[in-house]
Amino acid sequence: MDEFTNTSELVMYILTNDEQSRNSDNYLFYLVGKKILGSKGIDIDKIGFKKLFLSLKEYGLPQFETVGRIRRKLQHEFPQLSGCESVSMQRLLNEESFNDFSK
Repeated sequence: MDEFTNTSELVMYILTNDEQSRNSDNYLFYLVGKKILGSKGIDIDKIGFKKLFLSLKEYGLPQFETVGRIRRKLQHEFPQLSGCESVSMQRLLNEESFNDFSK
């Protein structure tokens, strides 16, 4: 992550350069991990899922939820980085359902 000073900058870079990352927090997190670990000479594809997710701090990776929150904030601030229409609609429906549930 040498050229990025924080996770927000990295997420912004990825969202700007990879349209698929705008539609999936899972894929976005994978790319964040790939970039951070790659800068340390670690191949994310050679780490098991359990080991990776139980050792995020040791690997210097942000929490999964943090990456999702940053994506939501950036997509709100920069609508051009929003996901495709069907994903955006599903996220809106999920948000409305959660708001109804929380009342």
